[in-house]
Amino acid sequence: MKKRSLVFILLIFLTLQSAIFFHVHAFKTELGDRGTGVKEVQQYLFNLGYDVSVDGIYGNQTKIIVKDFQYNNGLKVDGVVGDNTFKLLKEVCKNINYTVKKGDTLSTIAVNYNVSIADIKRINNLKSDLITINQELIIPKTGIGGGDDNKLYSTIYHVVERGDSLYTISKRYGVDIQTIKLANKLTTDLIVIGQTIVIPYNKANNNEPFKLTKGALIWPVLGRISSGYGYRIHPIRKTRHFHGGIDIAIPLGTKIYAAASGKIVQSGYYNGFGKTIIIDHGNNIRTLYAHNSRLLVRTGAKVTVGQVIALSGSTGTSTGPHLDFRIYNNEKTVNPLNFLP
Repeated sequence: MKKRSLVFILLIFLTLQSAIFFHVHAFKTELGDRGTGVKEVQQYLFNLGYDVSVDGIYGNQTKIIVKDFQYNNGLKVDGVVGDNTFKLLKEVCKNINYTVKKGDTLSTIAVNYNVSIADIKRINNLKSDLITINQELIIPKTGIGGGDDNKLYSTIYHVVERGDSLYTISKRYGVDIQTIKLANKLTTDLIVIGQTIVIPYNKANNNEPFKLTKGALIWPVLGRISSGYGYRIHPIRKTRHFHGGIDIAIPLGTKIYAAASGKIVQSGYYNGFGKTIIIDHGNNIRTLYAHNSRLLVRTGAKVTVGQVIALSGSTGTSTGPHLDFRIYNNEKTVNPLNFLP
C-alpha cells in the first residue's frame, strides 16, 4: 500500500514538474532558429508595420526588429522572443471589436480609429456603407481613415498604444520618422503609451486651401533659437530693427526640411538672406528659409512636407551657421512660434 502511495506521489510530482517546464518554456525563438514559430513572429511584426521578411528564418534583421519592439514596450531587450515578448506581440496585433452606437457611421468610425472605410468593409464583408445600432464590427489596426468617402486629411492625431514605435507609426501612415519628429518637436525616438502624436499626412489630390493654424507646419529643423521674432539689436549693424523670423542655430550642413507642402517660388541668392528658398503654400501663405550653404530644389518644383530642401549655412548677412525661418501671411511676417508645434 505504501509502495503504491509513493508511486502515486512520484507521478504527481513528475506531472507538476512537466507542467512547470512546459509553461516556462512554452515559447522561445532566437537568432539562428527556423520554422513556423519564427514565421509566426515575423508575421506579427510585419502586421505592426516593421520591414521584415516573413520567411521563417531568424536572421540578424529579425533580431534587430525584435529588440526595437522590446525596447519600445518596456521588455527585456535581448532579441529573443520568449513568452513575454510573444504574448505582447499577439496582444497588440489583435483587431478591435467594436459595437455600433447611435450616431455612428463608417466614416466617423474610420476617422476615430485611423482606418480606411475600405478596410473596415473588407474585413467585415460589408457590401454597403449601411450599419445598424448594436452591430458588431471588427476594426483592423491599420489605415489612414476616411478612405471611401473622399474625406481629405492634412493632419492625423495618433494616440500611442502598446506596441507602437516611431518606426511602426511612420510605416502605418507613410510618413518618414524625421517628419514626425519635426511635427512633434521630438529630439529622441522615445514615445510613451497615451501620448498624442501629430502625423502631418497629405493625401493625394488634396485641394483644400492651406490654413495657417497652430501646428499647421512642422519644424524646418530642430535647434536652439538664437534670435526670436520682433525688435532686436542687429548682430552686425548694431542698430535696432525688426526681425521678421526666428534664427535657429545649427551646425553647418544640417538638413533643412519643408515646413509644409507647396511650390518653390524662390531658390537662389536673395539680398542679405544669402542662399534662400521660399515656398508658396497657397492661400497667400509662404515660408522662407535663409542663409543656406546649399539649395537642393529648384524654382517651380513641388515639395511635400518634411522633404529636404537645403543644407544650412552662413551665406548672406550672417555671423555663423543658422537658419532664418520666416512665415508670410498676405506678404506680412508673422511669429513662427504661433504656428509651429
